[in-house]
Amino acid sequence: MKRLHTQGIIGWVRQHWRRVAIYAGGGSVAAVLVMQLVFPYDRLPLFTKIDDQSVGGWRQVDAVRVLNERYKNQTIGLYFGDAQKPYRTPLASDIGLVTDNAERVKSAGYPIWQRFVPTSLFWSAATQKDEAPSYVHNSQKVKDYVAKELGGSCDVAPQNASLTVKDEGIVVVPAVAGGTCNPADVVKGLTTVSPKLPDQHRVTVPMVKRSPDISNEVAASFGDAVTERIGETLTVKTNSEAVTIAKKQLLSWLDFTATDKTITVSVNKDRANEFFTTQVTPKVAKPAGVSKVATMDFVETSRVNGANGQTLNLQATLDQVAAYLSGSADAITAQITPVAPRVEYSRSYSPTDTGLSALLKQYAESHPGTYGISLIELSGQHRRASFQDTKQFRTASTYKLFVAYSTLKRIESGAWKWSDQISGGRDLTKCFDDMIVKSDNPCGEALLSKIGYTTITNELKSIGLTGTSFTGSEPLTTAGDLSTLNASLESGQLLSADSKNRLVGAMKRNVYRQGIPAGTSHTVANKVGFLDAYLHDAAIIYTPSGSAVLSIMTSGSSWATIADLTKQIEQLRSR
Repeated sequence: MKRLHTQGIIGWVRQHWRRVAIYAGGGSVAAVLVMQLVFPYDRLPLFTKIDDQSVGGWRQVDAVRVLNERYKNQTIGLYFGDAQKPYRTPLASDIGLVTDNAERVKSAGYPIWQRFVPTSLFWSAATQKDEAPSYVHNSQKVKDYVAKELGGSCDVAPQNASLTVKDEGIVVVPAVAGGTCNPADVVKGLTTVSPKLPDQHRVTVPMVKRSPDISNEVAASFGDAVTERIGETLTVKTNSEAVTIAKKQLLSWLDFTATDKTITVSVNKDRANEFFTTQVTPKVAKPAGVSKVATMDFVETSRVNGANGQTLNLQATLDQVAAYLSGSADAITAQITPVAPRVEYSRSYSPTDTGLSALLKQYAESHPGTYGISLIELSGQHRRASFQDTKQFRTASTYKLFVAYSTLKRIESGAWKWSDQISGGRDLTKCFDDMIVKSDNPCGEALLSKIGYTTITNELKSIGLTGTSFTGSEPLTTAGDLSTLNASLESGQLLSADSKNRLVGAMKRNVYRQGIPAGTSHTVANKVGFLDAYLHDAAIIYTPSGSAVLSIMTSGSSWATIADLTKQIEQLRSR
């Protein structure tokens, strides 16, 4: 039954197909018309393109915004005379050019009458006439731009032709003519520009031409001559044999410079270094000998000179390669430079002020880092020695010795009491001990702040410590000042016996013992400082022959080196 019904429908359609087609077509047209009529009136028709920007279906305000922004950032090519490259390429915004696309976007809209034309939504864009945007020029901004970029003379220096290496050959970098122009012509050209996307707008200004000193022809001739001199390989002569350089490799090293009326060729040292170091240097190098030198204190007592060696003088050799390529040399010979013999010292020192100072200086100069060293014997021979003892270093934690001194002065005067609260619930008794024994920072900083930076600096100057200051960007002191403080402390010149014993007792219990204490077997009271590359140690050393103060300030050294220097000082002192 269902099959008979379906066959009946098919038969009816075959019999009335014209009517069906009319109804179907009419329905489709009606649907399209409805779609076109309800298409948003603030949007552009499909497939709309303005300049090179596809904006089909966009809201008009969005199209205006995008186009205006692109015009704002469009470059203007400023050409002088018949130049092929622009002298300047300002943005439209640089010269105050404002472009408005509102009207042209509006004119590209979907008109009402077309909405009643079936399928017009799909071809309306093709019927719209493209209009130019509107331009607003800012003559003052143009004048400002011209004054900044060209100055009052509007003089354009010509650019000489030069050479460069490309595709394994030497090619010409073309010359660019220069000349003079009238700034008013530049202003006129830039205030009348009417650019269109996407192409860069060209402004050409008349110019009285001035040719460069080096033409393309001159550059090409020099390049041909260099190429001919290279051939397929280049040979560098050495004492034993010749070294060959392939053309491709040599070309990769070349630099060309056009100055005044001449093109010069040079060989880049950085790019050629590896080849010459591995291929040429071994063929010319001779090891230097060893000079044996004996000294006593600061005096040389004997010398046996070793033989000079030699090595490749790379720069001189590269200069000769360049001279050969330029035609001013007929051959290339590896240039050498002498190498002085290594010096081995056999040093002896007298157990005197001079001998000890010589030891300090020569030790510091033969080890990595920067040093300031001060030694003062407080009994026995009362010897003194130093090296750069007035050189200022950042204090690191050695500043806590100065804080300890100022603290004890306030205790002695009655201004402070040991029960005063200082930091983190600790009273002055606890904080003072922690500051020296453990190098506690919060206690040290709290006490320094309580004393005052200017106050402590002035107090230290009053006892002769003129190289120490807390008033700058960072606290500074010297090895000499540290030794002076410890010497005055140990000799009882600064503080009462009770104050001295409290501070020295804390220094003897100091937990950082890798420096001076590690270099001697004797009792040591010390205070260290370490911060970044700084390692310092200021100590009182107690020996059977009497006490001495030793301060070693360093940057870029090590605790092991400080310990070793201490050991050598003690060995010389004990003689």
